[in-house]
Amino acid sequence: MTDLLETHKVSQSNHLRNAKPRAVLMANNVSWYPGDVMQYVFGPERIKRIGTLCALHPTRITSQNWEEQLPYLKEAEVIFSCWGMPSLTPQQLDQMPKLKAVFYAGGSAQAFAQPFLEHAIIVCSAIAANAIPVAEFCLAQILLSCKGAFCNMLECRKGPWTSGPGNVPVGNGVYGETVALLGIGAISRHLLKLLKPFNLRIIAVSNYLSPAKARDMGIAELVDLETAFREGYVVSNHLADNTSNKGVLTGAHFASMREGATFINTGRGAQVNEAEMIGVFKKRPDLTALLDVQHPEPPLAESELFQMPNIHLTSHIAGSANHEVRRMADYMIEEFQRWES
Repeated sequence: MTDLLETHKVSQSNHLRNAKPRAVLMANNVSWYPGDVMQYVFGPERIKRIGTLCALHPTRITSQNWEEQLPYLKEAEVIFSCWGMPSLTPQQLDQMPKLKAVFYAGGSAQAFAQPFLEHAIIVCSAIAANAIPVAEFCLAQILLSCKGAFCNMLECRKGPWTSGPGNVPVGNGVYGETVALLGIGAISRHLLKLLKPFNLRIIAVSNYLSPAKARDMGIAELVDLETAFREGYVVSNHLADNTSNKGVLTGAHFASMREGATFINTGRGAQVNEAEMIGVFKKRPDLTALLDVQHPEPPLAESELFQMPNIHLTSHIAGSANHEVRRMADYMIEEFQRWES
């Protein structure tokens, strides 16, 4: 990644020549969206806006049309991208000698960023924008879980009930309860801000936060995984997506959960040993799992996840979708303007 001095020199050079940076839109098709994913994320208005800020090549660059677009790629200084960003080889980057920055309207850029960084090309990601709807989704689920809403709904489906304590399951409520966050990344950091107005005790699992920094963020205590599951009335998974965390959440963790507790997963399904989790949840109908991610995704047709009354599935909806994806585009246009000024 270029340092601040180099970035300043690039911006100054752009200003002196009084020319708009030459930009391309770059993204492959993605399996989950039937049309042009760049149009989905940026939309006509924002692409038009980019066209006013840059000398924008009108054709979306993909892995399939790379060779025929080489004359434009050789002149490109800026890439605007989103989900479907190709993983370019060093040889392909050598074919873009003037490229200075990539503005990626998506989450983590780890899958493609390294070759760009090795070529001293700036990579900007909208990971902070994508974290917002996930954190909002988790906030809603945490508050409902503290009230025991999901267990209560199951009971209410059985027919008329008698109101009053003990007649239908009701959660402990938000006031003074303990919420455990597994991992402190962009999503949990925003979630911590959203949780501040509520009288909750937040504990967290983190390999890098200092106790002092954790307290500044509103975390009462840093704990290990075992303590998080044992003490949290709600346990929300935000562990980093890496191989070392595959299958790290086991049946022993779920078996140790408190009476009436809830597990929320908006992280990665592969981080959960699903067979062991299902075994525990069969024995513990008091527990609730809210799984926005699974492994595989969606689950296989014969998966017991579809049959478990205390396990609720959603189709990976926590992240940016529909209107929310435009926030990622806006973040990247704003980041471009800061870089270019």
